[in-house]
Amino acid sequence: MRKDFVLSLQNTLYPPQIYSSEILTMDKIYDQTKIEQKWYKFWEEEGFFKADPDSSKPAYGLLIPPPNLTGSPHLGHAMQHAILDAVARFKRIQGFDVLLLPGVDHAGIQFEGTLNKLLEKEGTSRQKLGREEWLKRAWQFKEEIYKTFHDTWTVFGLSADWSREVFTLEPKVQRAVLEEFKSFWEQNLLYKGAYIVQWCPKDQTAIEDVEMEYEERKDKLYYLQYGPLIIATTRPETKFGDTAMAVNPNDKRYEQFVGKEFEIKTLNGPRKMKVIADKAIDPKFGTGAEKVTPGHDILDYEISKRHNLEIIHVIDKSGRLTKVAGKYAGMKFQEARAAMIPELKEKGILIKEEDYVHSVPVCERCKTTVEPIISEEWFVKMKPLTQKALKRMNEINFVPKNYKKILSDWMKEIHDWTISRSLWWGHRIPVWYCQKCNPNHLVGKDKDMIISLEKPGKNCQTCGQKHWVQDEQVLDTWFSSGLWPMATLGWPQQSKEFEKYYPWQFELSAPEIKYLWIARMIMLGLHFTNKIPFENMFFHGMIRDLQGRKFSKSLGNGIDPNKLRNQWGTDSTRMALYTYSAPGRDGRASRQTMDERCKNFRNFGTKLRNIARFIIELKPSEASPELDSGFIQKKPWIPDQVGDDKLHPDDKKILDQLNKTIQEVTKNLEGFNLHLAIEKLYEFIWHQFADKYIESAKNRRTEAQPILEYVFKTSLELLHPFMPFITEELWQKLPHRGKSIMATSWPSTK
Repeated sequence: MRKDFVLSLQNTLYPPQIYSSEILTMDKIYDQTKIEQKWYKFWEEEGFFKADPDSSKPAYGLLIPPPNLTGSPHLGHAMQHAILDAVARFKRIQGFDVLLLPGVDHAGIQFEGTLNKLLEKEGTSRQKLGREEWLKRAWQFKEEIYKTFHDTWTVFGLSADWSREVFTLEPKVQRAVLEEFKSFWEQNLLYKGAYIVQWCPKDQTAIEDVEMEYEERKDKLYYLQYGPLIIATTRPETKFGDTAMAVNPNDKRYEQFVGKEFEIKTLNGPRKMKVIADKAIDPKFGTGAEKVTPGHDILDYEISKRHNLEIIHVIDKSGRLTKVAGKYAGMKFQEARAAMIPELKEKGILIKEEDYVHSVPVCERCKTTVEPIISEEWFVKMKPLTQKALKRMNEINFVPKNYKKILSDWMKEIHDWTISRSLWWGHRIPVWYCQKCNPNHLVGKDKDMIISLEKPGKNCQTCGQKHWVQDEQVLDTWFSSGLWPMATLGWPQQSKEFEKYYPWQFELSAPEIKYLWIARMIMLGLHFTNKIPFENMFFHGMIRDLQGRKFSKSLGNGIDPNKLRNQWGTDSTRMALYTYSAPGRDGRASRQTMDERCKNFRNFGTKLRNIARFIIELKPSEASPELDSGFIQKKPWIPDQVGDDKLHPDDKKILDQLNKTIQEVTKNLEGFNLHLAIEKLYEFIWHQFADKYIESAKNRRTEAQPILEYVFKTSLELLHPFMPFITEELWQKLPHRGKSIMATSWPSTK
């Protein structure tokens, strides 16, 4: 490119430049912590993170999954925040009014368990304190944790609107939960009754099926003599609660016994028991004959309802055998099993044992073996909610797409939702009973009960007095979290925030809570607003260890993302995480492999700084004052007035490659393929721009300077969603328009 042609471009095509207040020299020592703190403070002070519901810009809302109050960031959280922040920064630069809304979950079971352990160390307990004093201590504990919570969760450069942060127990959410509960009650979707639930003996509360994990265990399969039949079981300790023997109606081996009653030996003496036929019995398991224990097996409970069987409680809510177990009463089931085996053998009841490998349900939080137990709980009827959701699933863009079918299939088979929890930390069930007129706390529209957040001020209609007591239980955490897209925006009130940002444009989640949270947000959003809660639902994969296991404290295989960040810098750690961000695809990592990836992107950051030094500090001394102001152009190509025939072939080539990069990076960001976007940027900046173009430009430095500045500035803008700190630092040292790279326009080829 001729010098006189460059000067003509400067004089005729480019507007006067707006310069940075920064001195255009590079720091000799790159202090990553100082740089990160400086720019994060700058962004916050300038208000770049804040959404503006009064803005005429189109809205783009991203809802951060609320981390648990007692949890510390792990690699999955770091990846979630990196993904959310990249999409948010991309959309801001595209010209959207972006709301990246943060929040914190009260984490009912986890928080209560953590606090109770702390109290034990202090020599006290929940029971000693009582509910009122315990709750005072709980809120104090919450505030202590919360002081450090914000700093812990902002270190990855998350550009969230912190002025709108929501806590799931704050008044705004309480009002939403009350509206949800009252609406379900008025619509006859809510009921209270005794039903078999999954019970965690350690956490002392009911949990949902999807809150369980399954551990493969090596146990014994015990063959017991039941009258003329031999049955197989893995749980002889529940024998005290058997109320029938069952076989499959198509099993010819046992058709002569069906409908007949036999005397069987038990450890408490002889009992009579009937043989029934039910299709739920697997003829291939054991001998094909099974004992039916309705009080402690969900399948057996369903069988008992079909055959009107008695229900006997053998195991209580603490995991110990009840008085029906005779001398074994009070023992934990493991102890009772070990103690019973010799007596079962002695009395000729235990015929044989076999090694048996099976999956045992455990609580996902504390890993305690879960017990199916009959308990009086509150339930929500789910079929009416799923019917509407199933008809509207096509309105959500699931990434990957197969999750639409996965969630739909689950909704088709859903059972009623157990929403009550025997805890003290959470949204207390807003039901008040007249202790005088309704001492058994019966529920019904004709019962002496009132739904209210506060203690009712009016008198009971029956006795005319105020003997109100509140339901002891709290609501399932997911009952409030399912309202997250609405409650965070002030629903049920119709605020301008709700009008503008609902439904949200983007939500993401790990697959493991797709039923607990995502499905419920969809169902509740449609039920209460007749709108889908989010337009794009992104499921990222899980980062696992090299053996494919989840990271956990018990395995000691976790990787602290803050240690990676402290060693390699936030930008480098974010880039490493994006390599694992392919939709729905799990990845495997160790500290060593993460260090290798972070180091590679740290080197990439060094490359960016070296490029900047060459372009900014080593400007050709013979450059004219006009040229020295740099090359700034709204359009990302050389204008048509210049003419391709007047461009140096190398300039034309790099500009063509840049345009292709803009197209591919934009396309991949729009499709949430962040891993592909960073791959393209890495290849273009390092290999096409630095290795080839800059090397060739050294021989014609003066005329190439405008192209160098333009291509580098555009590259930084494309890279900003992924590496926000270094791109802001270097962009500020180039001639530019506006206060921040966050306030520029997204590069375009048009």
